[in-house]
Amino acid sequence: MKEKKDYIKFLDEVKWENRKQVDSYLIPSIEIKINDDSVKADLGESKFGGTPNFSEGIFWPMSDGKPMIFLAQINCKHVSVFDSENLLPKIGFIYFFIANPEDYPLDYKVLFSNKEEIKKTNFPELIEDNYKFSEFTMLFENSFTFPSGETLEFESLSENDKDSYHELDEDFFTYDNNQILGHTYPAQGDVNLEWACERLGIDIEDDYDSELEIIDNKRREFVNLFQFSTENSVPEFFDNFYMNAMGYFGIEKNDLINLNFDKTILITQ
Repeated sequence: MKEKKDYIKFLDEVKWENRKQVDSYLIPSIEIKINDDSVKADLGESKFGGTPNFSEGIFWPMSDGKPMIFLAQINCKHVSVFDSENLLPKIGFIYFFIANPEDYPLDYKVLFSNKEEIKKTNFPELIEDNYKFSEFTMLFENSFTFPSGETLEFESLSENDKDSYHELDEDFFTYDNNQILGHTYPAQGDVNLEWACERLGIDIEDDYDSELEIIDNKRREFVNLFQFSTENSVPEFFDNFYMNAMGYFGIEKNDLINLNFDKTILITQ
């Protein structure tokens, strides 16, 4: 695990024109490691795959008449101790579902319950076998992230500091990790830009220049709720669907505060 001092050391290796601005872009995140030990998850544990632990009133979502794939559940009570910015709910569960990964764009569903009384569930009878993902418990670590290129933070740098940015060693960035909060590490382009255009219903290719101010304002409002790697989460992503990609669930800050998780947007790259 890299600590803040490790990132500062990386930044010290190049010369910056406005170091205070650069340092301000170093923000905390919660890195998710996978427990490789074949230990069955306890009730309510944060995990990838398996079956969710639902509270009363939460049901397995459907897409085109078929049960969706259960991707992950986050126990907010367990994660909150790592949430230094107090952005996430203190209690409750966040559930992430996706539909057939062979389709694009992916259909998805994010559910939230603030009830702590939960129970184990079984796979629905109609679910396809290759939608039954293996179960892996999550281990959390505090970490720090720095914005990638093409972001608003990068664009705000002086030309000298942009040159310095490109001198940073690639080890400074992690592009294939599972993560909560912090800056996203995109596989291509700025994720906040895609979230904003999706929310606004704007075509990036056709309308970007004419709607630039509106888009940029919206980009600033998004929080990286949950970033996952198909390669480093559950093996069925590649084994069943030959899918090697990154997924980014983003939510606007006001929607996160108001627990409007149905407003979450998934972008894949």
